[in-house]
This record gives sequence, structure tokens and C-alpha cells, in this order.
Amino acid sequence: MDDAAAIRATIGPWAKAAIDRNWGALLEMCTSNVVFAPPGESKVTGTQLKPWLEAFPVIKVFDATFDQVDVSGDLATAVGHGLWTLTMKGQEISVLFKFVDVFRKGQDGGWRYAHVIWNLDTPMS
Repeated sequence: MDDAAAIRATIGPWAKAAIDRNWGALLEMCTSNVVFAPPGESKVTGTQLKPWLEAFPVIKVFDATFDQVDVSGDLATAVGHGLWTLTMKGQEISVLFKFVDVFRKGQDGGWRYAHVIWNLDTPMS
């Protein structure tokens, strides 16, 4: 499997971990110094990540696609779009989003999320 295909293959396990709220599995797919950059918030790193993820709305549907993956040595960027269905304030809402992820290749040859950046197509209420 080439590098771009290996990166594309991460999206399914990432979405499953998010839907299952298996934050340990999700964070295992990340570098030790991963940075999350959610819309309208400060960056989230280190010991802030687990509590931040626990407070994230419940995800019922996580459908995302990488539109473009560019690899340069041990770094790669992946740009994409998707749809979430979230439970917020007792109601399910669907939101479209776009994202850019930065990946770093580890010594084991695996690609890990180093920066997770996304934005919503419309504001969440």
C-alpha cells in the first residue's frame, strides 16, 4: 500500500472510534503531540484532549472523505469534507464540515494524525 492509500485508510477507523467514543483508540492514531484545532475554540493538546473529547457531542453519523492527499517525505496533508449527525441538547442535527489533517510518519512506518483541523460549513446552534 502506498503512503497516500495508507493515509486514506485511516478515515474509517477514525470515524468508528469517534462514533464509539473510544477516545483511547482515536488518540492511538495520533502523534504524542497532536493538536486539535476545532472551529471557534482554542487549540486542544496534551492532557486537555481526553476531557475535551469526553465533552464533544455524541456522534451518530461520521461520513468523511479525503479529497486530496499530498505526501512529502515523512509529512503529509489530507484535505476533505464530510457530514456529522450529532446529538446536541437532546436533538439530532446534521452538519457539513471541511477539514485539513496533517500526518506524520512514525518510525514503525505508520501514519499518525499530528494536526486535526476542521471547520463547519454553517454555524452550529
